[in-house]
Amino acid sequence: MFFSSVISRFFAPKFIEEEAGFIDKDPQHIFVNDKKTFKAMLSVLSQASSCVMDTEADSMHHYQEKLSLIQLSVGKYHWLLDPLCGLNLKSLWKCKALKNITFHACDYDLRLLSNFHGFYPKSIYDTSIAAKLLGERQTGLSALVEKYFGVKLDKGNQRADWTKRPLTPEMCRYAVLDTIYLDAMRELQCKKLEKLGRLEWLQESCEMLLKSSKKSLAEYLGNQKEGWRLRGSNSFKPLELQLLRAAWSWRDKQAQKRDCASYRVLNPYLMLDIVKAAARTKGRISENNLPRLPRNMKGGLLQSFLRELNEAATAPASSFPEPFIRKANPRTAINEDLRDQLRELRNEKAAQLKIDSGLLAKQNQLNILADALHGTWKEKFKAAELMSWQMEIWESLIPKAVLPQTPRELRAWAKERLVKMGTESRAKESEKLVAELSNHPVLASGCIAAFYPAELEPQILPFLNQLAEEDRLLLPRVLDNQNMEFVSIKNLLQDLQPGAFGIMEPKADLPAFEAVPTAFLVPGIVFGKDSTRLGRGAGYYDRFLATHKGIPKLGIAYSAQVRSTLPQTATDVRMNEVLRVKG
Repeated sequence: MFFSSVISRFFAPKFIEEEAGFIDKDPQHIFVNDKKTFKAMLSVLSQASSCVMDTEADSMHHYQEKLSLIQLSVGKYHWLLDPLCGLNLKSLWKCKALKNITFHACDYDLRLLSNFHGFYPKSIYDTSIAAKLLGERQTGLSALVEKYFGVKLDKGNQRADWTKRPLTPEMCRYAVLDTIYLDAMRELQCKKLEKLGRLEWLQESCEMLLKSSKKSLAEYLGNQKEGWRLRGSNSFKPLELQLLRAAWSWRDKQAQKRDCASYRVLNPYLMLDIVKAAARTKGRISENNLPRLPRNMKGGLLQSFLRELNEAATAPASSFPEPFIRKANPRTAINEDLRDQLRELRNEKAAQLKIDSGLLAKQNQLNILADALHGTWKEKFKAAELMSWQMEIWESLIPKAVLPQTPRELRAWAKERLVKMGTESRAKESEKLVAELSNHPVLASGCIAAFYPAELEPQILPFLNQLAEEDRLLLPRVLDNQNMEFVSIKNLLQDLQPGAFGIMEPKADLPAFEAVPTAFLVPGIVFGKDSTRLGRGAGYYDRFLATHKGIPKLGIAYSAQVRSTLPQTATDVRMNEVLRVKG
């Protein structure tokens, strides 16, 4: 009993519980780079139940990435462990404290620890994930420390070369501050998460991060075998791949020779552009055939690069690498309308919970949930790899994911969405639509048969005024319950009056337009991305447009009116294009 009380006081965290009470302006640390200090550190870590950890690497400064520093904190103890000093660290990974580690945004840390030391903790607490589940807008360490403790961290050494020894006092202070606040932050976050009922969310999210990190590392190591296949080269032909492999190999040798990061020799995006240009070259590749190269690529360096490219280009075609053949993805049948509705439900729920919507489901997970080939919702949840807490939320949302089917349901669906858009959003989209109409090549000349917008239709009046001033505007006038005609309008204020449906239309004494318009601007209640259209139901436009088959028909819609596709009848007329503001 006495021993345990001593231990608990010995490892008591160096902070008080009050939210604003933990400010250590002069943190002390122990630099661990010999057997004596290492052994002393292990004596504490072997008894503590958990610790805080961070790492530093040198990938921005050297050819061969190295785990350059490991920061560890337990209560009042803060160690900077030098993994480059020759110490055997095997005993470290067996310590009790390293079974439960607090990190901040630890994806990269986990990869470094596993890659260099084959170590994965049993469980983790990630203060970045906790911040996201608490709905924090800024989840970076500096922002959180400043918010929770009123301390502004100096991030000046964020890009420092951590292989340099001795470390400067500024670098040591920077490194210590990466762990010193996390225990206190964890305590504060846990209280808030518990109050919100989200502690289990955090635990499961951290478990998922560990699992996905192991999977990502395996993929990373697998990709290293053909690291020259840069992102963006999947569509390359054999010659382009041959040149890319040569350029990558040259860059790799130069980086190794200079002991610097490969991208500092040649930017990967520029490398892809160089390869494309070189592949188009007839005959010998020279500097004149290539995009502008970095200023230091001249003289012997440039000649060696061009030599590599030319030798690769003139090698036997049989030696060229083949395009990468990806495994066929499982067949999918994504219902885009369902996906859009699921996205809206997700966003509404996330706003209600005050968290980022991606925490409930990412885009690829939404695709799986909307895939008709996955079967039951339970099967979809499993395929999307949703966590238990996410499934629980989605189970409450799924009953609302009912798609409208009949014309009546679709019209009600669209009206509800248009009202929900609000006046300001409709005004912004209308402004963008007017700009698009003004620059549309089909509408540049001739008389345009348009429509006078009702309250919930895109407000395109500025464009109509423009057409009227140019004497190119035609607007519809209802004749009876079956037919309408178009009339030339020169002045919207003087030539219109309220019509049968409460919509402004040409006055009765104005003559009908007898010629053929250049194009039609068509209103609708719902439009499909495949240019299908659903009107108000009276059929005026469908009957009229059916007699003008060769004339371009442009549907004008708010984003809220658009679905993937619509059920069509034999009398429905499809648009040539639907103009809408795309998300």
